[in-house]
Amino acid sequence: MKTDGSFVMLDPATDEILAECSGPSADGACPVSDTPPYLCAGLHLVGRSGADGKGVSLTVTSMQPGRCPLAAAVAQEAHSR
Repeated sequence: MKTDGSFVMLDPATDEILAECSGPSADGACPVSDTPPYLCAGLHLVGRSGADGKGVSLTVTSMQPGRCPLAAAVAQEAHSR
């Protein structure tokens, strides 16, 4: 589940890019924090073109402590290719 760091975090109201993310670690963990607050909570995450996460687009509405919300989405997208 390695990613190349090409996810952007957008404000869901304005689509302004607020930050970038490398995506989940190999075990699905958040690479930034294992406890709240999480930078991506409430934001729209989108995989950039040409990245492992291309096609991934989700708004983070809930999180499990220490688990990257992109983990399941990246795995599902890779499986569907």
